[in-house]
Amino acid sequence: MKKILKNTLASILLVLISVGTAQAGGGEGTGEGKGTTADSSSSLTYNVGFTTAYWYRGAFQNDASISFGADYESGNFYLGTWWADVGPSVLDNPSLEIDVYTGFGFDLLGVPSYLGVMGYYYTDNFDRDYEEVAFGMDFGVASFDSVIYGDYKAGSGSASSDYGHFKLNVPLTDSWGYSWQTFTGGSIHYAAHEFDYTTPALGGDLGIVIGHNNDGGAGATKNSDQDTTYATLSLGYTF
Repeated sequence: MKKILKNTLASILLVLISVGTAQAGGGEGTGEGKGTTADSSSSLTYNVGFTTAYWYRGAFQNDASISFGADYESGNFYLGTWWADVGPSVLDNPSLEIDVYTGFGFDLLGVPSYLGVMGYYYTDNFDRDYEEVAFGMDFGVASFDSVIYGDYKAGSGSASSDYGHFKLNVPLTDSWGYSWQTFTGGSIHYAAHEFDYTTPALGGDLGIVIGHNNDGGAGATKNSDQDTTYATLSLGYTF
């Protein structure tokens, strides 16, 4: 399983480059929640963004961060990559998170669903690699994303560890949403609540997230992001 995941994810960037000269077109983010809708068309889209702080799954990753992504969709199939700055300085001490993902959307008992694989890789030893199998469903009034199998590459002679993740998403209005999520792996067990707001602005999408994690939270800043209320402001463009 681990070898199959690694080989599949490593091929995504090459495929994106090969289709990039044929089509241009929408999508952004880390790949979580992709694939719940599909049609017969195909497109390749790119996205760039900036956020005042980078939090993911209730865990702190970095202060102000810039990102770039590319997504290809064809019918039920999707694949993509997303890169984010996670270093202290983009110019002086750069470090990157490089995500790759692929999967397909389908209807399960009439409910839009997806099944995919994702990998999170880092330069300059910011963190070890994560590879996972993800599954999600969208019921309209609520949706969920989950990691049904996750593998964390501990490295340095330590054994790798399995992990899991579950996120419940509830749209409140066209602009406001709420999510509750958990992460469990090794000695880390925590939950987080988030309210998010999105609106068109400055030719792109302006986003605000207000969240709180419990005292089991962990992230890039040791002991400073546990039992924490956080807020982020972001601006993104898709083309």
